[in-house]
Amino acid sequence: MRDLVVALIIFGTIPFILARPYIGLLVWSWIGYMNPHRLTFGFAYNFPWVMLIATVTLVSLVVSKERKRIPMSTFTVLLFLFLAWSAVTTMFAVQPASAVDKLEEFAKVLVMVFVTLMVVNRRERMHWLVWVIAVSLGFYGLKGGIFTLTHGGSSHALGPAGSFISDNNAFAMALCMTLPLMRYLQLHSVRKWVKVGLGITMVLTGITVLGTYSRGGLVGLVVVGAALLLKGRGRIALILALTVVGFTAYHFMPAQWAERMGTLHNASQTDSGQTRIESWEFATNLALHRPLVGGGFDAYQNAGIWAQYAPKEAVQRAVHSIYFRVLGEQGFPGLILFVALLATSYRSCRKVRKKTRDSPEQRWAFDLASMLQVSMVAFMAAGAFLPMTYFDMTYQLMALSVLLELYVRQVVEQESDIRAAFPPRMPASASHPHQIVSG
Repeated sequence: MRDLVVALIIFGTIPFILARPYIGLLVWSWIGYMNPHRLTFGFAYNFPWVMLIATVTLVSLVVSKERKRIPMSTFTVLLFLFLAWSAVTTMFAVQPASAVDKLEEFAKVLVMVFVTLMVVNRRERMHWLVWVIAVSLGFYGLKGGIFTLTHGGSSHALGPAGSFISDNNAFAMALCMTLPLMRYLQLHSVRKWVKVGLGITMVLTGITVLGTYSRGGLVGLVVVGAALLLKGRGRIALILALTVVGFTAYHFMPAQWAERMGTLHNASQTDSGQTRIESWEFATNLALHRPLVGGGFDAYQNAGIWAQYAPKEAVQRAVHSIYFRVLGEQGFPGLILFVALLATSYRSCRKVRKKTRDSPEQRWAFDLASMLQVSMVAFMAAGAFLPMTYFDMTYQLMALSVLLELYVRQVVEQESDIRAAFPPRMPASASHPHQIVSG
């Protein structure tokens, strides 16, 4: 029954997507983040829904009469270069078959990021894209929080099976990145029940992060909490929510959770922490010996390369750090491009905050820029311990940051033009300050 419902919903959106490619982007984002087909048990489970919707969206984009232009910016150029450089490193990859598959997967993600740049050109479109991401991942935050509480925190909360966030670490990081988006929606929702619902979902999402047993997720959650207090509004509500999550961590989570989180103090002395450090050493040594092209995607899977560049008797495993992973796979040029993408998008949000700080009409843009910054900080902090370099949500949020800057810049320029064309009239008395009006 679930399979039929999911199939009917997705197929039912196709006529609307053909009419408006923006709807295709929303449906693609919903399927990509929520993975509703992974909640089924039959034919829908492995059906390539993402590819279907992406294809229909691209067809709609070609035939649509909407303006089709990728806005040129520093971010756009860097994104093109990063994809092109990934293709170059794949040509020299030490694990060719796996690298080609990974490049294809990454390219498909970036194609839809470029679609995002083309079609998300208005305020309401930005708003609805944020809603889709928040609802898609918030569903699992709500579900996971209830699961953690009802099971006494004894079982790990996991993402949808067979998805990009099925692993507990990836799931925790995705939820940390979603929390600021929920906060933005809460700040700008008119209906009280929506605000309350988002508040409850945020608290339960924080509890879900605890329930993943992810140490990187805990780091991300702490960073997000601090950043929300620093950049957000309505701090009393935030303090209450953080207090509930902190109380749950301290008084409700079982001893095995506290013991696992306690290893953050001496990570190098734990097996998991030691293997992470060994993977970082492997990536660094590989990049030093192949500084331009690195080892290509999934270089760690090559046993010979691992034995050559990893510390002696190190356990072969994925490189658990977004920075060290891209360094080992894409070399120093790839790392520079990756960090530049993060810095450029973060700077775009900073520019938006500066331009809209004192504008009540643009308060939504100020808050959205602030929350996008917090999401990226969550990615950069939690990602330091996780192999999530190519997580699609990251690149879509970076694109949204740049689109927000372009939109605000256009609005500010239009307002300046209007003021220049229609300057405010001065009162007669003001235009002749020395004139005495007799009574």
